[in-house]
Parts: sequence; structure tokens; C-alpha cells
Amino acid sequence: MAQNWDEYAASWEQDEATVVFANNVFEQLNKLTSLEGKHVLDFGCGTGLLSQWMSPLAKDIVSLDSSEAMIEELDKKELANVEPVVDHLTRGLVAQHPAFRKQFDLVVASSVCGYVANLDEVAEIIYSLLDEGGLFVHWDWLVAEDDPEFGLSESEVKLTLTKAGFNDVETVTAFEVTTPHGVMPVIMGIGRK
Repeated sequence: MAQNWDEYAASWEQDEATVVFANNVFEQLNKLTSLEGKHVLDFGCGTGLLSQWMSPLAKDIVSLDSSEAMIEELDKKELANVEPVVDHLTRGLVAQHPAFRKQFDLVVASSVCGYVANLDEVAEIIYSLLDEGGLFVHWDWLVAEDDPEFGLSESEVKLTLTKAGFNDVETVTAFEVTTPHGVMPVIMGIGRK
């Protein structure tokens, strides 16, 4: 699904639903696992709202987004332990970029996976980036099986994570967000390596 995220960057955090979504994600993440001392990949970090909230707790964060304008907004936050990377998550990036030299304890993706065209491949790459016992957690708009336009269904999340090799795959309807399109549920997918 091709989107030009650059055009949304400057006003991204002015949308109340965006901030509510990120805040709920951070709350859910803190209930699920401790961030203390963790090496974290924030996949599809956008303007870095989630990175900003994780930063005081995590050891370090690699914040990856394909939108240069989104990363420019993250840079303005001046987070000392956050390394911003502008690129798509590919095997080539992982093989060549110094930020991916060591394994991650945790990979998070907030409202990202539903927009990724090659999600099966990306999930496999994320699996390969995690240390043994590592955790991948993502939050996306929950959609019905027959309406995969801008989100993920519960069965799609389970199948994608299982095919990538994750153990103890779980899905939870984590919270709801009021948007201009109405109240929308958010699914949390959890995979352990």
C-alpha cells in the first residue's frame, strides 16, 4: 500500500487520535513487558511519539521510518538514546546499516503493519532481528476478514506471526480510538522468539 507519509509529518501530532493511539500503545506495552535496559527497534516510528515515551526507560532505540519528513520531526525531539534511520525494513538494510549490528530485545510497530505491502517478509526480518526470548508487539486497526483495506484481521495477524516463526503468538483487542471515521478497535499482535 503506497502512501506518501511525508505530507502528513508536520501536522501528524496535531491529530488527537494519533496521540491517543500512541498513548494507549505505550500503556499496553508497559503492562506487557519492562522496557528497562532494553535494546528496542521502533519499526515505522513516524514522528517518534512512541520512541519519545520509551526513551527514558529503554537502553537504546533504533527508530526506523521510510518517511524522511517523519524522521525530521523525530529529530526535533533530540532524544539522546534514539538513533533515527530513514529507510524501508529490508534484508539489505539489515545487512549493511550499523544500527542493525546487534540483536534487539523488543521490536514495536504502532499502526504500521496494516500498511506494509510485504508483511510476511517484514515479519520474517523482524524475527531474525530479535534475540532469543525477544518480543515483537504491534498494534493495528482491527478489520473484518472481508475488509482488509487499512488494517489487519485477527486471523491475518496470527498467521503472519506464526509463519515468520514466532512462538506463543497472541492477539488481543487492545483498545478503541475515536476517529473521524467513528470508534475503531485496535488489535495487538504479540510474538515471542
